[in-house]
Amino acid sequence: MSADDQPLLDFAVPDELLSEAIAHGGAGTAAAVADLRLMPGTGDGKPPPMLPILREHGVAGVSLFTIAALVTLTIDNGFALLGPDIQKSFHINDAALGAVVFAASAAQFIFALPIALASDRGSRIKMAAFTLLLFAVVVPLMGLANSVWVFAGLAVISAIGHGPRDTTHMSYLTDAYPTEARARIFAYHSGADPIARTIGIFIVGTIASATGSWRWSTVIALLGIPVALAILRLREPAKGLNESSHILKRSGLDDDGADAGAPKVLFGSALQRLLRIRSLYWQLVAVAVLGFAGTGIPLFGSLYLKRTWHLDAGQRGHVYLVVGLAAFLGIPVAGFVGDRMFRRRPESCLVLAGACLAAFGTIYAASLYAPNLWVVTAGWFLAECMLAPVATAIAQTVAATAPPDMRSLAYGLFGIYALVFGGFTGAVVLGAISDATSARFALALIGPVCVVGGALLAIGSRHVRRDITLVIEDTLERYQEGRRRQAGGAVPALQVHHLDFNYGTQQVLFDISLEVAEGEVAALLGTNGAGKSTLLRAVSGLDHPTRGTIRIFGSNSTYLEAEQVLGLGVAMLPGGKVTFPNLTVAENLRVAGHSIRRDGPRLRAAVDEVYERFPVLVERRDQRAGTLSGGEQQMLALGRVLLTRPRMLLIDELTLGLAPKIVEGLIATVRQINADGATILLVEQSVNLALTLADHAFFLERGQVRFDGPTTELLARDDLLRPIFLTAEVTV
Repeated sequence: MSADDQPLLDFAVPDELLSEAIAHGGAGTAAAVADLRLMPGTGDGKPPPMLPILREHGVAGVSLFTIAALVTLTIDNGFALLGPDIQKSFHINDAALGAVVFAASAAQFIFALPIALASDRGSRIKMAAFTLLLFAVVVPLMGLANSVWVFAGLAVISAIGHGPRDTTHMSYLTDAYPTEARARIFAYHSGADPIARTIGIFIVGTIASATGSWRWSTVIALLGIPVALAILRLREPAKGLNESSHILKRSGLDDDGADAGAPKVLFGSALQRLLRIRSLYWQLVAVAVLGFAGTGIPLFGSLYLKRTWHLDAGQRGHVYLVVGLAAFLGIPVAGFVGDRMFRRRPESCLVLAGACLAAFGTIYAASLYAPNLWVVTAGWFLAECMLAPVATAIAQTVAATAPPDMRSLAYGLFGIYALVFGGFTGAVVLGAISDATSARFALALIGPVCVVGGALLAIGSRHVRRDITLVIEDTLERYQEGRRRQAGGAVPALQVHHLDFNYGTQQVLFDISLEVAEGEVAALLGTNGAGKSTLLRAVSGLDHPTRGTIRIFGSNSTYLEAEQVLGLGVAMLPGGKVTFPNLTVAENLRVAGHSIRRDGPRLRAAVDEVYERFPVLVERRDQRAGTLSGGEQQMLALGRVLLTRPRMLLIDELTLGLAPKIVEGLIATVRQINADGATILLVEQSVNLALTLADHAFFLERGQVRFDGPTTELLARDDLLRPIFLTAEVTV
């Protein structure tokens, strides 16, 4: 198969998901699918062999990132194994030890978010390498600490090295290797965990036993230095490469495609975007359980083995060596089965993960009360086998449902949820319970919590298919926009494609699609509560849609903040009184010019232009805005909006409640603004006024576009106008 014949989404889109995307996107999406020769899944679900994939894409990437994870995980698990020895060295109780572990874990996850954001916006290679170098230097210093405070402080600093493991690493691997091999690539990377908990922890325990001190085991971190230097030699893959490479080749676009030069989505908007991915939301809630188990089991499991079975550090290492061998069996199987299941039924991966998580908790808790150590070890071994598919299934689902430019952050959120809901309970609360009762009882609580977590993953699986469909829609929209530009088509000032909007659980906009040409005056008409103002808020960045795409002058602005949208040349005049009543006219204008305050000459010239447009404001310059008439306040509000000289102006109810003479003056001002080159979209109730100003009209009813065309043609639509303007005289 040639590169041009390869499918757009290499995990082989199931028939019904592709059909849903075509049905929602209409003729344009269907044409894009035909142009791309996007083929649905074959139905056999058989993943391709790995050797050809590794030959083509290289072994170095997955190998080096796996070794980097192994170094950090070995230290993590090693400190858990040596917890009793560290506790004795610093003379602290169980709760204090748990607090130290929690502080280090908290730092890991706190650092994970800025590291994820930096990785999404910059080089993942450099981020992974430099954080590993820092880790390799700081951890040996922990072995020299002479107080628990110094030890804890260095542990917090070293946590920077843990941040990229589940964020930067996963994002890199998602783009460096094709989608049909993701589960197996993720499984190979996850192999660092069982190696750390078997061979790694065995080496740590052996070093501690041979030297008589836990401190010497920290030198293992120095292995991170050559690994980091090798990582720096890797090539950085383009973000979203596997989802967009064929689009870019066939549309003639560069690596940024149709969105080249668009502002980056800020953290708050990115977080809001990710939490609206329903399957991701439920996975985040469920992963708190993994935080509970992941923090509690290594630490208090070691205490359990020491106090119940009286094992020293070396003997505990032997137990974990045997238990960790289970992952060597489970993870490869999870990778192969994960690729196979995902190609057949994507949601089945989370169903399997939920069942495995529940089984893990049940078996692990039951094993704690076994009468013999070998039975405990066998039970933990079996539980570990059950746990193997969970991380792979979650990573695979996130890779398929999260936007490519937010993947690192999506992976990073799992650490935050594990910390806030699971880590605190697992470290501090379990420590208190262990002090009050026993380590065995504290660990037994993990059983029922894991059952709840498994149920949450199963709930999240119901949304996987819809979330993948949204990824397909976004990818096809980007392709269509790229083809449009390649063909030399004019870029509209505003494009809204298949937009849905919800306030909480209440949907108010349904599949809105419209375009406003540059330099045009368009009217947005409709009934009260139809969603006109909500649409303007979405376009201006004050709120973000649930689904769909917004482009301003060709740049994707769907999840940009209001100040970023302002930077694209858009300004909005909201409905109602939008001045500061206790400030003077001059002070209102000065406040409105905040975004251009550093350019003094431009600000002064803009203020002078406002006074020139509205001479009455010159006379009221030192008068408080609240004492102005309604018409004068609207002039001031419009003047404030015009200070930035917008390329596109959004107006919500410009003339509502104003006298006819004032209305006439405002209409003349709007015409002049348009004549100066600005595109205008105004919300209006009056058809007469809309006809006076606009040649193009959109009519919304119950959150849907019922009319899109010349304003004069709208007058013939009695079915739309009569219910709203029964008492109004509609004239041309």
